[in-house]
Amino acid sequence: MARINCPDLKIMNFETDTLIPAREQVFSSQGMHPAAKINNKIEDIYRESRDLFVELVQPAGISTALGIEDFAEIYIGEGKNDHDNLLVNIYPHAEHLALFALTLGKNISRKIELLFQNNEFPLGYMLDTIASLAADKAAELWQEKNLEQLKKENLAGTDSIVLSYSPGYCGWHISGQKKLFSHLKPEKIGITLNDSYLMTPLKSVSGVFIAGRTDIHLFTPAFSYCKSCKTHSCLQRMKVLRQI
Repeated sequence: MARINCPDLKIMNFETDTLIPAREQVFSSQGMHPAAKINNKIEDIYRESRDLFVELVQPAGISTALGIEDFAEIYIGEGKNDHDNLLVNIYPHAEHLALFALTLGKNISRKIELLFQNNEFPLGYMLDTIASLAADKAAELWQEKNLEQLKKENLAGTDSIVLSYSPGYCGWHISGQKKLFSHLKPEKIGITLNDSYLMTPLKSVSGVFIAGRTDIHLFTPAFSYCKSCKTHSCLQRMKVLRQI
């Protein structure tokens, strides 16, 4: 297998206003129809949650590039991946690989916990939704920046894309977090891992950025674990990729 140069660890900073999800996306994620009339009380809760998000969020990210052989060792993890795991069909064809982790910081996760503990469920639920969408948006924005930089450095083709994949999804067992953390060391930006492989702060995302041709990322979601998937986010991703 080819080896890819591994530059130094990189710390990523995010502008808060770029992470705020659209109002319609927040309500849609809570099961409200886009055309539905939102009453004033819910609008007030949304505005308060949005203000809390801006006040409390402390976004940061960390990443490091690595070779295909190095990632193969990390991906094996503790040997608990599904036998038909998706990434074994993708990462060997990558032009570039980079482990990453990002967080919205401890303050916003703690605030969500306190709101639920104090039975302020509507505000807690709204803030939780905004934070979850913001974490996903941070990963997406980072993908775009990563691709721009790779193209500038001629490390990715003109028709390449970058997509992220995370432990706990698509056959990559959640225990894969252990080797990912050991290599990346997200503790530098305040992310820790517990014995159940869950991250603290809760509003954090980790995984691998894979740069390569669009076709290496295309697949039919018919793996053994697809039936138990709760998000099916790959369906929208496949739809977008097929339009490229």
